Amino acid sequence: MAKSPRVIVAGGGPVGLYTAHALAKANIDYVLLEQQPEIVRYKGAGIVLLPQTARLCDQLGILKQMQEPATRLHSKTNSLYNGQQLVDFRLFEPMEEDHGYPTLGLSRSEMIEILYKTLPERETRVKTNARVIEIESNANGVRVYLADGSVEEGSLVIGVDGAHSRTRDIMDRLIRESTEGVANREPYPMVTYFKAIFGRAPVPKGVDIGRFYEAHGNGVASQTVPGKKYAYFSILRKLPTPTTARHRYSEKELEEEVKSFADLHLFPNITFGEIWKTVKRDEVSLVHLEEGIIDKWHHGRIVLLGDSVHKMTPISGMGVNTGMQSAAVLVNQLQNMISSGSEFTTEALNEAFESYQKIQEPVCRMTVMQGEMMTRMVTWNTWTAWLFDRFIVPWMDLEGQVKKQFSPIISNTFVLDYVPFEGKAGQVPWVNGPKVKV
Repeated sequence: MAKSPRVIVAGGGPVGLYTAHALAKANIDYVLLEQQPEIVRYKGAGIVLLPQTARLCDQLGILKQMQEPATRLHSKTNSLYNGQQLVDFRLFEPMEEDHGYPTLGLSRSEMIEILYKTLPERETRVKTNARVIEIESNANGVRVYLADGSVEEGSLVIGVDGAHSRTRDIMDRLIRESTEGVANREPYPMVTYFKAIFGRAPVPKGVDIGRFYEAHGNGVASQTVPGKKYAYFSILRKLPTPTTARHRYSEKELEEEVKSFADLHLFPNITFGEIWKTVKRDEVSLVHLEEGIIDKWHHGRIVLLGDSVHKMTPISGMGVNTGMQSAAVLVNQLQNMISSGSEFTTEALNEAFESYQKIQEPVCRMTVMQGEMMTRMVTWNTWTAWLFDRFIVPWMDLEGQVKKQFSPIISNTFVLDYVPFEGKAGQVPWVNGPKVKV
């Protein structure tokens, strides 16, 4: 009798935890490995969940829990570095009208906490302090070696371990060592053009809760979302020279970066310098922002998801949203193998992985490209970007553009094929729904 499939998920961020939920719903055995000592921790950023992601949460039955700490976003204000307003328009309300689901702003830690606490059998399924150091893959399965000396065995590995993915590094090495390998294959195709400060502060008086604030400038941009208790901010700056090297910023470098942005208006009438007085220093980070998308998403019994495949700056807000879509598509392929009675052979898995990449790669490449364009426009990378952002965008029908550009993309997104639910709908019908009826 064939051995029951077991999936090893490397990475306990939002996309990794959603993948665990999807596997649990498919009754597929799995273990999730997180290299940090705890799953729920606060450091840094807020997350914007678009309607298609709210729909995925609704299918899992956890949308209500997500909405409790979250803020329903409605509009957006673009302004200049000095606070001068450029344009104000309804951005998120038209999406909700079209698709039936709100856009939610919450912290990354809140989202992780909800995904973790609602995960069935989490105490036995999730392992912390589990840093992957090596993966062996053969015709019968995989062995994942951890830094503590333990070994996890399974049928496949899903690498959801971020832009500096250890799983991807190992997979790239295995590709180079295989017959299909190329000696000069680029092992790390993502490039850093920007760095960013991420943090939160108590919501100041006089700001509009649920409004998305974005400030533009020469080589810099900021985004701030005021929620029920905290305002989550990110401030980008273009690097003097692009790099593929990793860099951990020191406290001194963070302090210098903060001082340089004292006059930046996070809100039209409030500067970052004023906000900084209320910030807890251990809740702020300065990091590199990698950008790019890899060409090979899988090899043998290893497959990649999320930031390990495609990485964007936060300007487009598509990182987690795109990653969760990819997770739904991938687990749909695995569940289809189970339901059809297919064994998890290397050949069958390769076919499933190829189908996953074929479905998601076009939309992911488009999303990465759009993110690159948006980031360079709001940071005025060229004089034409400055001209367009300053003097053309304010005169455009931005609400109409939202409906025209985003509605087709959102309506064509996926859910889990095998989990029945009614869901919500708006003026634009969803193209894809579950393949099983309620």
